[in-house]
Amino acid sequence: MAWKIAFDYDEQHDVVTATFEDCILNNALDVARWRTEVEGHLSKYPAKVDLLINLDGLVVKYTAGRVFGRERSEVLSRYTRRSFRFGGDEMTKMFVSTSGVINGAAVNVYRSRDEALRALLTDRASGGVAPLSGKKAI
Repeated sequence: MAWKIAFDYDEQHDVVTATFEDCILNNALDVARWRTEVEGHLSKYPAKVDLLINLDGLVVKYTAGRVFGRERSEVLSRYTRRSFRFGGDEMTKMFVSTSGVINGAAVNVYRSRDEALRALLTDRASGGVAPLSGKKAI
């Protein structure tokens, strides 16, 4: 299998979902590639997005963890209003949690997309920034 990153817009909920396939981050070069590709996708949207991140298929190895944490924090602050995660292996979830504490990035990880989406919509309804399309979330 080959490294693949995809971003899909869910018009009904006005949210973007990121998916990864065989994205194994072993070192700083892998993290730089990840950041370049993620920014390439997110920069196509006209404004910051609400993002769901499927951690399945994204593997952060110990040797890339610190760099990944810093880079993910910067990418999220530049391109997203809010982000919620789901799935993922234990090591990757640990780096997401650790980097969130160290770098002030969101940590919220849920078991499924449905749970993550519900949490995002609840957060949005609590008075956060307006969604990408300006439509009210369902």
